[in-house]
Amino acid sequence: MKQRSPRSFTNPKTRSNNGAKTSQLQATIVKPEQALSINPFGLDMKVLLSTEATGGAISVLMAWHKPGEGPPDHVHFSQEEMFFIVEGTYELTVGDQTSTVGPGTVVFIPRNVVHRFKNVGDTTACMLDWTLPGGQDHYFKAISELAASDGFTGEKVMEISKKFNTNFPAAH
Repeated sequence: MKQRSPRSFTNPKTRSNNGAKTSQLQATIVKPEQALSINPFGLDMKVLLSTEATGGAISVLMAWHKPGEGPPDHVHFSQEEMFFIVEGTYELTVGDQTSTVGPGTVVFIPRNVVHRFKNVGDTTACMLDWTLPGGQDHYFKAISELAASDGFTGEKVMEISKKFNTNFPAAH
């Protein structure tokens, strides 16, 4: 009788399908009052779910935009992004599609796709923002810390953006 070689079994809690070690994830519940408040670019934001809480898989932010607020064209090279409009009216441009949207709208933005949005209503608007993998919380925390210091310049914002694989095409 032919002897079989021993099979190797991995603990599903410590190894991923490709054999790489993964962190032990913990279930997380974050109440609104527990979320970290930050103010990048003068915006009111909360980090609802940090990159660390998900082992790097995702980060979730909530942002409020006053009428007329929103970023210019930008692109993320290492993350997909999803928006869920909670309240208000936004004009969104993703690639070559532009739409005016309201509450309940979901937007998926693949990496490498230029996009922008702006609150076009007359009241404060609110959106949830997921990034996959996580990391957007780190970017906005770094911008928020820069804004709180005396050294806020366009050059420093671009340095931070480059570090987080985010590009503003019109800025070049």
